[in-house]
Amino acid sequence: MDSRKTLLIVSGGVEAADAAKRAKEMGLYVVVSDRDPEAPGFAFADSCLLADVYGAAETAAAAERFSRKIRKINGVICVAADAPVTAALVAQRLGLPGISVESAELACDKLAMKRRFAERGVPVPWFDQVRTVQELQRIAVERGSNLVIKPVDSRGSRGVQRVAQVADLGKAFAFAKSHSPTERVMVEQYLDGPQISTESVVVNGECFTPGFSDRNYEYLERYAPFFIENGGDLPSHLPPELQQKVKDVVAKAAAALGVTNGTVKGDIVVHNGEAHVIELAARLSGGFFCTREIPLNTGVDFIAAAIRVALGEAVPAKELTPKQLVPVIQRYAFPKAGRVVSVAGAEEARRIAGVDEVIVTAKPGDIIPAAGDKRPSAAMVLASGPSREAALKAANDALACLKIVTQ
Repeated sequence: MDSRKTLLIVSGGVEAADAAKRAKEMGLYVVVSDRDPEAPGFAFADSCLLADVYGAAETAAAAERFSRKIRKINGVICVAADAPVTAALVAQRLGLPGISVESAELACDKLAMKRRFAERGVPVPWFDQVRTVQELQRIAVERGSNLVIKPVDSRGSRGVQRVAQVADLGKAFAFAKSHSPTERVMVEQYLDGPQISTESVVVNGECFTPGFSDRNYEYLERYAPFFIENGGDLPSHLPPELQQKVKDVVAKAAAALGVTNGTVKGDIVVHNGEAHVIELAARLSGGFFCTREIPLNTGVDFIAAAIRVALGEAVPAKELTPKQLVPVIQRYAFPKAGRVVSVAGAEEARRIAGVDEVIVTAKPGDIIPAAGDKRPSAAMVLASGPSREAALKAANDALACLKIVTQ
């Protein structure tokens, strides 16, 4: 008799495949759900569910059928997809550990999230809903143009723009609105200062944040008014006292959303020495942050810990405490916009000392869009070394090897 516990992973994308692979290594029976029959995560699955990652009811129904007719599901986790509502609804329907649907919905509605944070004393930039272009114009006059306009309920950076760098407020408003399923738009103050990506596991109300990366925005001006991140640096350059302020704010934000057991991904800005929450996602991040960067940097098997929490298992604090602080650099390759003609150099890049991973997502025939509100990346490199300088050199040398030709 097969006594393995069964884990459902919502999303079979390339970044979620790592989680499926790790779950298999942990001796679990792995079910992956995705609507794409060719999803990379299916290669590591014992069973597959063809269901829309962002269709909560569809995935929940498929999970119910599978759990009732084929094999009991013991846990569900969402990886590298902004679909916490899907995972939460599955957990609710099947009586599994996880966050509530209410918490998941709060995490997907940036306006409701910010209102909850403000109510609970979590530091956030000034914000407000914007219903018309005229209202946006009035706010820009009253508060100045150092603002960010964004859809209330889009995924990632889609539709997000810096107001000071847009030529036409009407177009900016329409663009943000077009990315909101509910056609709602909000603005918030743009706060200067270092931006941090965090990855945390909450165990019985205690928040552990082994994932702590300085976000790299070297192309901020080139791609303005959009926010195009080009990777991250670990460990952080912030002094320990500021890092602790960030971790404390993340913990307070997670509690405000009602997350007592689960994972949260934070986007934090440190402004005038204080940490402010830009957003907090109730899911595991993409970009290989949780599956590859955190283990390289800290020695913490983050994805395994997240999986165990999803299964309702206890995770000791020592397993979420960094054992090392190895410098790690992640960078993306941004080729010129156009149709991909050829891709070369990946094997050469992998042979560079210090390079831990080279993942090329572009292939001949793909279209690389002009830079906009989505990162126009075609490859990712991950490098580590005895110093930040050594890791950065390895990452840049690897990028230089990659030849992605477009026309």
